[in-house]
Amino acid sequence: KNKKRGKPTKKTSQEDSGKKMARRKRESPNYFLAIQITEDEIKRNVREIQEIILAKEENLSTAMIGIDTLHLTLGVYYLEDGFSIIQIKRALDKFHSQLKAADFLPPCFKVSTLGHFNHKVLYASLEENQGLEELNTLVNGVRTSLENDGVFTADDRYTPHVTISKMSKDMYKLRKLGVSRIDPSHYQEKRTAYFGQQVVKSIQLCAMNVPKTESGYYYVEHEIMFS
Repeated sequence: KNKKRGKPTKKTSQEDSGKKMARRKRESPNYFLAIQITEDEIKRNVREIQEIILAKEENLSTAMIGIDTLHLTLGVYYLEDGFSIIQIKRALDKFHSQLKAADFLPPCFKVSTLGHFNHKVLYASLEENQGLEELNTLVNGVRTSLENDGVFTADDRYTPHVTISKMSKDMYKLRKLGVSRIDPSHYQEKRTAYFGQQVVKSIQLCAMNVPKTESGYYYVEHEIMFS
């Protein structure tokens, strides 16, 4: 007799989900969710910091982030095939519909003061205020919504920042040149600088492994716009 297949148990479903998440964490992320920095004032001030650093350590030129690519990363994802891309697009659109129904107002955050990750990455921080709280609520909302639709980040960490320079862009060359870190003395005078404010205009799904567009920004696979 053919035995009827039973429904998967809750434990089995959780195990499958856990295995999928573990597999995603092993794979290199190839997409990320982003909020693009579009305000000229922020771009100008980031460029000024880069020029101050390069005047003291020109070998760091290959570590500088292109001004046209400035953004906040909300989460990184490994999307293995076309179905995965369709899945995340649908999940983003669903989240967007929920925001519209709730009369969502896009947050406005202020960018100020410099920080670093182990002197290998230099970034501009976000000011701790209501704008940042609203941004964090939005980010938690979109990530949770995607998870509920079966789309999980490849890295759970989230530290809102705008990267200015990172050594991993060209670590091999920098080490050959004897540069082991981004020396804080290079930017000490601008440590508490104010960069400007940015209204969140959209959330973008950007591709890491696709050539950048003519504008210099990442290829945007999908975008949910806020008025």
